[in-house]
Amino acid sequence: METYSNNQSQIHSFFKDKSIFVTGGTGFLGKILIEKLLRSCSDLKHIYVLVRFKKGKQPHERLDELFKTPLLFDKVSELNPNFREKIIAVEGDLTADFLGLSEENKKILQENVNIIFHSAATVRFDEPLRVAVNINVIGTKKVIELSKSLKNLQVYVHVSTAYANCDKKYVTEEIFKPPVMPDKIIEACNWVNDDLLDLLNEKIIHPKPNTYTYTKAIAEYLVFQESSKLPCVIVRPSIVGASWLEPFPGWLDNYNGPTGLYIAHNMGVLHCMVGKKEAAADIIPVDVVINMMLASAWFRGSGKTEKLNIFNCTSDRTNRVTWDMIQNYCNKISVKYPAKNMFYLPYFRFTRYPLVRNIVCFIEQLIPAYLADFLLKILKRRPIFVKIQKKLKNAISVLETFTKMHLEFSTDNYLMLLKEMNNDDSKNFKFDTRDLKWENYTEEYFLGIKKFLLKEDIAKVNEYRQKYYRIKLMRNMLRYVTYLLVVTLVYCKSTGFNYFSNINLVRSDF
Repeated sequence: METYSNNQSQIHSFFKDKSIFVTGGTGFLGKILIEKLLRSCSDLKHIYVLVRFKKGKQPHERLDELFKTPLLFDKVSELNPNFREKIIAVEGDLTADFLGLSEENKKILQENVNIIFHSAATVRFDEPLRVAVNINVIGTKKVIELSKSLKNLQVYVHVSTAYANCDKKYVTEEIFKPPVMPDKIIEACNWVNDDLLDLLNEKIIHPKPNTYTYTKAIAEYLVFQESSKLPCVIVRPSIVGASWLEPFPGWLDNYNGPTGLYIAHNMGVLHCMVGKKEAAADIIPVDVVINMMLASAWFRGSGKTEKLNIFNCTSDRTNRVTWDMIQNYCNKISVKYPAKNMFYLPYFRFTRYPLVRNIVCFIEQLIPAYLADFLLKILKRRPIFVKIQKKLKNAISVLETFTKMHLEFSTDNYLMLLKEMNNDDSKNFKFDTRDLKWENYTEEYFLGIKKFLLKEDIAKVNEYRQKYYRIKLMRNMLRYVTYLLVVTLVYCKSTGFNYFSNINLVRSDF
């Protein structure tokens, strides 16, 4: 989708001459946010990006790496070759006092920033509680403190998750009371040692399934507590996946969400997971999330509302994809676009029963992995397949938390926001997923994985497909040989039993 600035866009007009502060700018959401702002709100003044000093690299060096991301900023560069001048790296740390900002940078932000997008977070579901609290809760508190010191703040956009309240069956667009108040969990993390926190982890976070959803719920409440003093909105995306339309279909740069599942399936190393086939697979394209973030910033910042609005950024009820549909799409697409490094035939299914999952994984994943590693050892090569299975088991167990859920999300505010936008904005900042074709999107997702993550040559797909048919032929031959051996053994045992039975009968008669 090509999007250009125009005089009819209310959202473009809102961002004109504005300075924006972004946390999480080097992450998946952050990259697409910056690209979209530069491409569709090109008259903005500056984007200040909070960047940590990391691995010996200065913040401006890390930001330079961001702009070298393959293809991502090509359209922006065509529209404005000097776009880099609008981006300013600000050294800081999300968990440090006042975000670790120098006095000079603090003053610059306080004088100039009009809009804040806080998307920085740890998205690891199994993060130790102290780490998750430090980044997701204390980090949010620090950003709010900065927001309150800004002289010309028009809106603070907080990026949460639709699963912050996944212990509820129906998640409305409102703030729910968290398991513990923010100040209490921060205080506990200040005096309780790591060993005790780890020991009490499950009891502390209950009924949340992991530290990620637990801390994101608490962070939401922090925003709610300050919403009377700050112009705030909260956007809750569900499972963020590859882009749908912008900057081009299938773009992604990480293995989070369903991406790891798709790769493991396509390579033939994952065959079964626990999940409810009929449940919604609430995958939401990253560009949909970004467009809703920008639209919600315009809605609150332009004074169309004075209250805290929460937007559930989830798939529309009238056009919902289920895990059963995802299962079928994956199996179909993996034949059309086989993996370059295929281990076994890609075939995948969901089951409700952990026992079935365990049996299938043992027979179809673990045994072949041990056999493959045995052959690698004979060939004096490094065994890898059992190690892959162990890593896969840990990753899938985390994802199964969500595949076996069946949640309903209200989208009243989402629909209201769509109605408030004019035709130009509905087109240029599209987040209406009612006309999203899920099978086409899933296919583009697979192609994006191959192109941007695995660096596979799509032009060689016929070569990969020949490998697929060779593996299928070997599988079928092995299956027929196995059946033949079983039938032969049963037959021999049956005839042998009758022969000796006759001998015994003769001997007894004699």
